[in-house]
Amino acid sequence: MSSTNLRQGNLFKTLIYQEELDHIAGWVEDYPNLETGGDLFGFWTHSGFPVIQFVLGPGKTSRHNPASFYQDREHLIKAGELLRGKHGLQHIGEWHSHHQMGLAQPSGGDEQTVFNALRQYNFPKFLLCIANLRPQAESLGRTKYIVNVGCFLFTASYPRYQPGAWVVLPNHSPIRRDVRCGENQILFNSPGLNKNWKVEETTLEAQPLFSTEPIVISEDIWYSTPKGKSLLKEIFEGLNSRYQNCEMLRTSSEEIYFTFEIKNNSLTDKWRIDFPHNFPQDSPQVKVNYFEPAGIQNWQGNFQQLEQIEDCIKRYYKGQWR
Repeated sequence: MSSTNLRQGNLFKTLIYQEELDHIAGWVEDYPNLETGGDLFGFWTHSGFPVIQFVLGPGKTSRHNPASFYQDREHLIKAGELLRGKHGLQHIGEWHSHHQMGLAQPSGGDEQTVFNALRQYNFPKFLLCIANLRPQAESLGRTKYIVNVGCFLFTASYPRYQPGAWVVLPNHSPIRRDVRCGENQILFNSPGLNKNWKVEETTLEAQPLFSTEPIVISEDIWYSTPKGKSLLKEIFEGLNSRYQNCEMLRTSSEEIYFTFEIKNNSLTDKWRIDFPHNFPQDSPQVKVNYFEPAGIQNWQGNFQQLEQIEDCIKRYYKGQWR
């Protein structure tokens, strides 16, 4: 066994009920060219992970602009008082859309706003969720969209936000069911529910991983040998030099994967490349945005692995996927 200081993935998990994501997607689709948003109510687990019990949408006097959203303050205060007083929920974060801007993560303005709030109100942490619209098809003259939703954790003790993965719980929140039947249901108007959303999912069983922990590498893993470590270094340096925000991470089963971004006109494509245990004999799995991953066509594991990965990326932008 050997150890190294590779960074590990899945830095935190956000738990949410399926129908709460349906609500977010519905509100986002209502404003395909403007930002919309709302607030997140729930609690934090003993491990420090957020659990979203209720998603609040925009109030009647909210302001929706192409590059900003301002919540109806009275709507937030009244809803917050009810959710806290009757259900003991905390205001743990906010969500908003970047509609079709192609920005799948917090903007520079978002970062500044959240970090300023952490300092001003002495919050230890804050959850921000960002939703995006991607046109999927047209039906009866109306564009259909897929709604991508990401979660990002801000902490007062760390200067950068952490991207997370979702644990999607089945059906609907018991809080939502209670609100629907209560006397204050007028506060919680719902959009048309939209199940056409995509998130980066994980499970409750997956072990939380932390970047500060030393990592033990099994002796039979491909990158445990000097040759394997050299190949891993070559791939990381090659991808890191060509693409934005490249990170090398590891799963709990010791599989390495890379994430990075590529600007594509006004959009930003999110790439992920997973390397199986028997790499380089078997092809890595390549994933773009929220589509299903697949292996590289005609993979030859004995030579020029980095070049084959880059050729795959080039083929994608020529319309010759993988």
